[in-house]
Amino acid sequence: MEPTPQTTEPRIALPAAPPGDGPAGRRAGRLRDRAAGRIAAEARAELDWLSGRPDRDPSLDYFVELMARDSSPAALSARLGRKVVALMCLQVPLELFLALDLHPLRLYGGSVAAAASAPPGLPALMCPLLRSLMGGMVGEPSLAGLDWVIPTTCDWISGFEGLASLYFGDLARVRAVELPRRKENPQSAERWLSEVAGLWGYLKRISGRKAGRRDLARAIGDLGRARAALGRLARLRREGRVPGVWFFLITGSFFLDGVSAWGQAASRAADFFAGRPPQTGPGVFLSGSPIVFPNFKILHLLDDLGYAVLGDDMCSGERLIGRHVALKDRSEEGLLAALAESGHEGCLCPVFVENRRRLGPILEAASEADVRGVVFHLLKGCHPYEMDSLALERDLAANGLRFLRLETDYTAEDRGSLSTRLEAFRPTL
Repeated sequence: MEPTPQTTEPRIALPAAPPGDGPAGRRAGRLRDRAAGRIAAEARAELDWLSGRPDRDPSLDYFVELMARDSSPAALSARLGRKVVALMCLQVPLELFLALDLHPLRLYGGSVAAAASAPPGLPALMCPLLRSLMGGMVGEPSLAGLDWVIPTTCDWISGFEGLASLYFGDLARVRAVELPRRKENPQSAERWLSEVAGLWGYLKRISGRKAGRRDLARAIGDLGRARAALGRLARLRREGRVPGVWFFLITGSFFLDGVSAWGQAASRAADFFAGRPPQTGPGVFLSGSPIVFPNFKILHLLDDLGYAVLGDDMCSGERLIGRHVALKDRSEEGLLAALAESGHEGCLCPVFVENRRRLGPILEAASEADVRGVVFHLLKGCHPYEMDSLALERDLAANGLRFLRLETDYTAEDRGSLSTRLEAFRPTL
């Protein structure tokens, strides 16, 4: 059984007055403390549950402890000795940050308590990931003072800066990275390379470092080794040896430590899982909206009902680090071009105009493992994935794979209905 999420707390209204010695300031401080406490308690409940699982191993303690640590920008910067930069969406190459000794902190909200703490007046069908993020900013206001990199992917992310400014004031510095929506168009590739090169120049300025070809090559190598460790875990999951909750905990912790340390820990975890027997339940592939810690509701339901999650195509899961970077020209310009091409061509995000290529990883997983169907996790308000699910269902049926769309949000009230639908789906596999 999953830990009980906090869903009954009233939504917190963020006062307009900044914290200070006056009554309004003291009230703002109390509200922030309450929000932070609820968010931390929810994460702790999930981690306690994971720590009590019979398949827990000391090799997994690293990831549990990472999630339990103070991950505020100040604490993370002090621990890693690097400047922290807020990142929304994985579309931009992470190597650019690493080459400049900057630490990207991906800001997706996965907390039910944070969503309940979001400021009032937000759109009713707002993306739960961003509602939760805004609730997290109530509990950790220093986030607004970071440098932000915001790729203009979906409409929610594109409009986040303006929405956040209504409640938290202007974000300190924002670099918007415009995403061309047509992959096959040569002009789109040129435009995306220009955006990546512009981001590289911007990150150089805020880091104060003069980096070049060697720094980029080092970062590509470091991330490549972490990518290899994640790839090994993904292959073991194809065999049914890595439960979904552990896989998503591992990927969810990526931005809370240096890439080399994380990659080494992922390799140790892979050594452990390689010796475990495979799960025996029906195999499914997870697709759709990201699943973000600590909101593992769908993973818990699948686990409780005996499903084996054998793969996923989520940006919070297997797509975390992206695809292999093909190095042809090792000049600074050539490395930037390789990074831009890798991220743009390999991305499966539904915001692209033509996205039929996303069927490939599912069929590949089905050919490698006993994948009998696809469970599509759809967060309410996530319109790109909702539209994408329609074509995906048709294409999967043409290839003999079952499909189940589960629309949900950051509450526990629908747990019973979701469980019923998953129980009914199992005999069809």
